[in-house]
Amino acid sequence: MNRNRFFSSAAGLTIISLTTLASAPSAWAQNRQLSIEASEQDGYARILMSWADGSENGPSLTADMTGPVLILRFDEPVALDLDKLKDDLPSQIAIARQSDDGREVRIALAREYKAHVSNSWDLTAIDLVSEDRDTDPPDIVSPVVARKAAEAQAAAEAAEAARLANLPPPLALTIQGSQNDAYSTLAFYWPENVGFETSTTDEGFRIEFDRRGITDLTRTKIDPPRGLRGIDGENTDETFVVDLDLSDGHWANAIAVDNSVLVRIREGEAPDDLPEEDAAIPEALQALAETLGPAEPEGVEPPSRKPPLETLASYQAENPSPEPDIDTQADAAIEAVTEPPPSVRFVEEPEALPPITEARIWSEALPRSGTVPVAVTPGGRGIGLELKFASDIPGVVFRRNNAVWMAFPANGSFDLSGLEQSTGVRIDQVRSDTGMALRVFLPTDLLLQIESDGRNWRLEAGNEGELADHQVKLKRIASNGGSGIEAIVREAGTVFSLTDPEIGDELIFVSAADPSTTLAQSLSFIDAELPVTSHGLVVIPKADDVNVVQRGDNIRISRDSGLALSSWGVDSALAGQGGISPGFLDFASWRLGSERDFWRNQTRLAAAAARADPETWEGQDALMNLAKFYLAWEYAAEAYGPLNIAQSADPLLEQDAQWRTLRGAADIMMGRYEDAIKTLEHGNVRGDPAAASWLGLAYAEIGDWRKSREAFILAEPLINAHSPEWAARFHAAASRAMIRMGDGGNAEAHALAAARGEDEKAAGHASLTLGEMAVATNRFDDARAIYQRLMGHSDPNVRVRAQLEAIKLAVDEGKISHLDASDQLDMLRFRWRGDQLELEIVAELADSYFELGRFREALTLAKNFAEQFPNLPGARDLRIKLAEQFESLFLEGKADSLDPISALALFYEFRELTPIGPDGDRMIRMLSNRLVAFDLLDPATELLSHQVENRNLIGQSRAQIASDLAAIYLMDRRPEKALQSLNATRIAGLSDELRIERRLLEAAAHMELGRYGHAIELLETLENQRGRDLLAEVHWRARTWGAAGRALQRTLPPPGQRLTGAQLQTAVRAAVAYRLDGDLEGLSNLRSAYLDSVRGTEEDSTFDLLTSTNDVSTARLTDTIRRMADTTTANAFLTNLKQRFSRAGGAP
Repeated sequence: MNRNRFFSSAAGLTIISLTTLASAPSAWAQNRQLSIEASEQDGYARILMSWADGSENGPSLTADMTGPVLILRFDEPVALDLDKLKDDLPSQIAIARQSDDGREVRIALAREYKAHVSNSWDLTAIDLVSEDRDTDPPDIVSPVVARKAAEAQAAAEAAEAARLANLPPPLALTIQGSQNDAYSTLAFYWPENVGFETSTTDEGFRIEFDRRGITDLTRTKIDPPRGLRGIDGENTDETFVVDLDLSDGHWANAIAVDNSVLVRIREGEAPDDLPEEDAAIPEALQALAETLGPAEPEGVEPPSRKPPLETLASYQAENPSPEPDIDTQADAAIEAVTEPPPSVRFVEEPEALPPITEARIWSEALPRSGTVPVAVTPGGRGIGLELKFASDIPGVVFRRNNAVWMAFPANGSFDLSGLEQSTGVRIDQVRSDTGMALRVFLPTDLLLQIESDGRNWRLEAGNEGELADHQVKLKRIASNGGSGIEAIVREAGTVFSLTDPEIGDELIFVSAADPSTTLAQSLSFIDAELPVTSHGLVVIPKADDVNVVQRGDNIRISRDSGLALSSWGVDSALAGQGGISPGFLDFASWRLGSERDFWRNQTRLAAAAARADPETWEGQDALMNLAKFYLAWEYAAEAYGPLNIAQSADPLLEQDAQWRTLRGAADIMMGRYEDAIKTLEHGNVRGDPAAASWLGLAYAEIGDWRKSREAFILAEPLINAHSPEWAARFHAAASRAMIRMGDGGNAEAHALAAARGEDEKAAGHASLTLGEMAVATNRFDDARAIYQRLMGHSDPNVRVRAQLEAIKLAVDEGKISHLDASDQLDMLRFRWRGDQLELEIVAELADSYFELGRFREALTLAKNFAEQFPNLPGARDLRIKLAEQFESLFLEGKADSLDPISALALFYEFRELTPIGPDGDRMIRMLSNRLVAFDLLDPATELLSHQVENRNLIGQSRAQIASDLAAIYLMDRRPEKALQSLNATRIAGLSDELRIERRLLEAAAHMELGRYGHAIELLETLENQRGRDLLAEVHWRARTWGAAGRALQRTLPPPGQRLTGAQLQTAVRAAVAYRLDGDLEGLSNLRSAYLDSVRGTEEDSTFDLLTSTNDVSTARLTDTIRRMADTTTANAFLTNLKQRFSRAGGAP
């Protein structure tokens, strides 16, 4: 601070008392505080200023140099530390003073400098620059610039994310192929009416739908219908584009049928006028029915049960299982997976209830005839069924015993004429005054998929299932009338009832509109039963006074005296009941007590087995008792001994169901899942529900989810009969199999059962399944909470799986980047090594590497792991993903981000992944095109020559690749090799376009070799522009000037049109040719035809001079003619070839 502002030693001034000075605020303290820093740089000194209050708007000032004095003028009074400034720059600053008003600072410098001022947001810099420095220092750049740029980028990214989020979601698309003698059909089944456009491409046929779609093309690629060589589908921002690679000599057209689009593929040439309608649809459906395998005959029953199951049935009748507790269901299921069901919490009935929704009948949805058409498409064991109403109508779909019910609130009927005879499936209908239902009798293991646009309802049975969009939410309620159940059914329609004609009881239906809303787990009470539904809600009363009342989406189920609601849990009461089925392993009884009795029992049983003769019944019994004891305590390796000894003594024992189940269980405990499957799939034990539990577990461990689900469906009645820990393990494995197959209802039921079991590891895996279901139903917060809780689980496998799923969820939600995910996954893979879990981690890590553009790391990681562990469950899927990533690099253009040398090196390193067939050929052609575009001709010719010489190609494909190879040879100035390539692949029957292309290449090769006569002979009959251009080039090279002039003139457009720059050169060259040939008539014709077109152009004087009829003998004219004669466009054809490869492969 300048002390001279406050004190003066001059005589005559009044001295202010210190008290007065202290009581008045100082003037400088009211000024705005500046932060100031100074430093010496290379050739200059920099003074940096900013506001001390952190303002983003820097100080505004002007800087003037008056001799060696720097004058700084501010827009407002400021306060700054001039002493610090002098201390920081002692070599430059001699003295510094500030004016009394705080707006000006004068700085006396040691010598004269140039002042350079720069501003950047919150910073202002004054540079003192030496007089001998020619350039100014760089302007100051504030850190705020980078922060503002980052904020702007984040805002732009958020805006783009919002735009993408507002796009309509992709629709589920099913693609199926079929064929008959006349044509093949590729059917695209959309859930709603979708527009499309078609076009013909170089490879075949393109269809572009106006909605995005989600589909699996694997089956179509593996087993395409006749005439289809390949198929690719890709979503753009708003459309779904499908490219069909058709076989040679085939064409295609597409038609719309309701919500489906059918692509017909026929052999031959496409007619000029395609029919607008396809009258062959009925014949196609008949052909499809004939090509599919027969459906199961009517009346087929499930596998026969063993006689001892009657004991189980009677036991269950006498000892009914406890009913489920509503509080552990639906939205509370997540909290219940690790804790016992909470005590019942009654919700008091509110005083003001919504108005009751009156029941109604959707009569307007019926056609005028009152009969709803039913279309059926049989398929293997399954069936496709479509109901076509006149307008939107809500519905209910559920399964009861062997019948799938599709019920609707309308009083019409269904047209079933001829359906049962054509499909072999029993189909009937149930009607009442308020509703109608279709019943389709199908095997219980078939998965159901429901699709509806409101008016059309479609049922698919036998394919993979699909998880519902929403679940019915249930809770207990209490009112003056007693206990009841409240169900929330989204978009509920109305309540109606039907009578089951076989059982005779009443079914109360709560219909709902699309999207699908399901009850995932059945609930059974004393007064009512709520079965699992695929869509809607069904109540089966067990008492006469059960009431179902609708208030909008709120459904109340009650009785006048209140429902009797009880708790529920895992029923293990059947454990210990011998004789349930031949394959039942009664571990609870075979343990013979607690752990304290283990050694005493083991010693006794081992001694008895050692003393007994295996050839006798007593010996066999002793050995089997020892094996059962070992397995009950999970000593599988020890159990092998007595089992094998007993079987060696009595080979017929191998046919015994219990021995086979014991052996299969031992194999499973030892991790020998393939051996267990061979043992348990034997005829004597196949169909046994108790053994099916072990078989389902074995299939689940190897990842065969379809067979695992089928086994667990058979085993379901006896799963809870096993010891509690094994029952929980079976339930956990069953839940994984069900969710992988899209059976959400059964998946949740098994997961909840496992979570209530006595095996902590199984409970953890069941919770993981519940997390997957939460993700599938868009309950991401619930899923995240489950995974976070499981990260502290006692089992390391569960902990690592939970962390893996949490990472995948965070990536899908955009909460972490692929870079962060790759770092976390790379650490995670070292926490768990050597089994299916590591494979899943590696697959996810490879995906992250791939998304980051680290293609080589992604492919190397996946390839090495798939080769090291080829038999792990999921290894095949990893190999498929590896092939798909390789295809996306070299077929979908992802490798374009690499330089061509790196792309080529990557291709050669993983060339064994090149697909076989047209996709592989196209991949190599695309890569060679890109190499040519960057003038890398040698590796391009190496790639294509390998295809021509070593690939077993025939027909047009080989000829096309040979043409590309010949073109590259010509660009590389090797015309002899070009001719060899063309001659070695000469065949008849090529397309006109390819035939002309090969003729042009052959003529160009002869021209390069100086065989002008051969070239002229090949080109004279061609009438296209490229042929005329190349013919003129050959004559020019051959110095046949008259013919060259005429050929060049034929390449020009008709007289009177404006000429391009290249055409002007052609006109001049024609004049040169005529002049050299002495053809005055040709010159005259050329002049009269094109002189007006040349007027006013840069070639005006040259053309006028060359076509003049005057004798011109000056040296200038001679030099011009000779110069033009030597200026050839011989490279024009090759230049066009180079441009073609650049367009196909990317320009440098």
